[in-house]
Amino acid sequence: MKKSIKKDDFIPKSSKDVKVLQKHLGLFGYLNYEDRGFDPGNEMPPEPDDKEADAMESISIKEGDLDDNTVQALKKYQDFHGLECSGKLDVNTLAELEKKRCGMPDLGEYSTQGNKWNKTELTYGFQNYTSDNSLTPAKIHAAIAQAFALWAAETSLSFRRVNFSSNPDIRIRFVSGNHEDGSPFDGNSGVLAHAFYPPPNSGALAGDAHFDEAETWTLNIPTGTGKIDLVTVAAHEFGHSLGLRHSNVSGSLMFPSYSGPSRVLHADDKAGIRSIYGGYSIAHAQWIHGTSIQIEYPERLERITRAGFYTYLYGKPNTKNWFHFAIPTPVIVDSKRLKIVCAILRFRTFSSNAIVKHIHIYDGYTKIAAHNNINLTGNNWFAKYGVAHKPSIYWGLGISIGVEFKGGTAKNRRMDFVSAGCDLIK
Repeated sequence: MKKSIKKDDFIPKSSKDVKVLQKHLGLFGYLNYEDRGFDPGNEMPPEPDDKEADAMESISIKEGDLDDNTVQALKKYQDFHGLECSGKLDVNTLAELEKKRCGMPDLGEYSTQGNKWNKTELTYGFQNYTSDNSLTPAKIHAAIAQAFALWAAETSLSFRRVNFSSNPDIRIRFVSGNHEDGSPFDGNSGVLAHAFYPPPNSGALAGDAHFDEAETWTLNIPTGTGKIDLVTVAAHEFGHSLGLRHSNVSGSLMFPSYSGPSRVLHADDKAGIRSIYGGYSIAHAQWIHGTSIQIEYPERLERITRAGFYTYLYGKPNTKNWFHFAIPTPVIVDSKRLKIVCAILRFRTFSSNAIVKHIHIYDGYTKIAAHNNINLTGNNWFAKYGVAHKPSIYWGLGISIGVEFKGGTAKNRRMDFVSAGCDLIK
C-alpha cells in the first residue's frame, strides 16, 4: 500500500484516504472477498464451512465513505493482525497497512486452502531471473533451494530443480506490473510477490510463484535499507504453492506482512503444513556425540571442554568459526542406496552473543544443502535442516556449522553441542 493516508489523525480526513483504505481491505480479503490463488482457472475452490463462508461473504460499501461495513472490515483486519480492534486508523494500524507484504488474501490462523499435490516428488524451474546483475542464477538457485528445504524437512515432499522446458510443477518468474495472471504488481514496496495454490485450481498457474521485479532483492543479512530478503519471501510464497493460506500468528512465516528476514519455520507453519501432508516420522536416524566435534580455528576459542559425551566451548570475542561433524552413514542398505531428508542438531547458545549463522550439509566433499544466515540462538534441542531434493547418498554425510561470537562475558559466548545426526530414507 502506498503511503498516502495522513498520519496526523486517527481517522481518514478525506474520501481519497478512505478509497485507499478500502482498496487495501478489498485486495486482501476483507471487502468483496476474492482469493486470487484460484484464478483464472475453471475449477472452483472447496466449499467453506459456515464460519469461513461468513468471513468470505461479499460486502457492500460506498466508495470513499467510511461507512459501517468499511469500519467492520477494518476491525477484522486489526483483529487478524493482532491490533486493537478500534475501527480507527491509529498509528499501529497505519504502520501495519504500510508494511511490505504478500499479495495473497488473509484468512486466519494457520489456514489451508483445501487442495494438495497428489505426489511427493515436485519439480520447479525458472521461466526467467531478475535483471539485477548482483543476483546471478547460481545465487538465486541457492536461495530458492534453501526456501524449499524448510518445507522438505517437515514433510515427505522433495523439490528438484529442472529446466523450464521440462514443464516443472512450480514455475518461478520475476516480473513487474501487469504480467497477465490477473494480479498485477504495484511497483516498489507494497506487494512483494504472490503464488498460486496446488492443482486443480488456477489452471496452468497452479503452484507458480511470481516475484515483483520492481523490488530490490538480496541474499545478504542484514539486508540493507530498502532491500528484501529473497529466501524469506520465497519460503512464504512456496507455503501457498503447497496449499497454505495466510496465518494470523505473529512471527509465523505465513503471516501476510514482511518484517525482515526470517529463515526458519514457526511452530504454526509446521502445524499447518503437517495438516495437509501429514506428520513426518524419522525413518532412519544416524547420530554422533558432541565430543566428536572438529574445530576449524581452535586458536579462536578461549576454552573447550568435553564433558561426558557433549562439548561446551567459549569463543573469543568478535570472532567467527566453523565446527564440523562427520556422520556415520550407511550409504547402501539391503542393496538400496539411501537418501537424506535432513540434518539434525542438538545444541544451545547462552546468549545472542553466540550465534549459529550457517548450516551446510555435505555428501563427501559435495555441498548438497546450505542454510545461510539463519541466526539461531538459545535452546535448539531438535533443530532440523532439510535438503530440498533429498538426494541419494554416495560417500557419507558431514555437517558444518558457521558461528559468530560477539562481545560480552565468557558465559555469553558459550555454546554446547550435544549431538549431530541426519535422517535417511530408502
